[in-house]
Amino acid sequence: MLEENDLITDLKNGKASALNTLFRQYYAPLCLFATRLTKDAAASEDIVGETFVKFWSKHGNFESEDNIKAFLYISVRNACLNFIKQLQRAAVTQKQMAYLAEEKEGFVLNEMVRAEVVKEIMTEIDKLPAQCQKIFKMSYLEGLKNDEIAVLMRISIHTVRNQKIRALQLLKTKFVGRNLLQLYFLLFPVCRYLLG
Repeated sequence: MLEENDLITDLKNGKASALNTLFRQYYAPLCLFATRLTKDAAASEDIVGETFVKFWSKHGNFESEDNIKAFLYISVRNACLNFIKQLQRAAVTQKQMAYLAEEKEGFVLNEMVRAEVVKEIMTEIDKLPAQCQKIFKMSYLEGLKNDEIAVLMRISIHTVRNQKIRALQLLKTKFVGRNLLQLYFLLFPVCRYLLG
């Protein structure tokens, strides 16, 4: 993974690899954030895609990854607000708009935090040993049962159970060790939500 200084330098120089790195890092949490605001997964993907196009057109203007993150989240939030306003003109209820109104800014901030939590969790899941990671994703993200995983992977149910326990222990260790205990408590609902 590129160091932040190298990433910013590459970005300023217009290197596509920098855009690809940022896209891989932020696309999924931004889509989750946008979906939570718009309640429309397809529209959210379009919004995030357009945001990255807008971001790339300004790629020389960023001095840090914090600037980039702020730009991406603010741009997506604004695009979501515009999307909902357009829907409102087509008879969307006032209640949906109220969640995104100025006085409900806390809702938007909470959803930003939720998206970042998902990003942290997914980063740690991707660092698990290969078999452990695959079984964890099949179980908690795809909703498969132990016996289904065992058949698909041609392993015993006992191995599936052991690998799930191992994955959870490794994740718990990572979260506690990085003072991210709140991620551990959010792990299961967030993982269920990812595909829900």
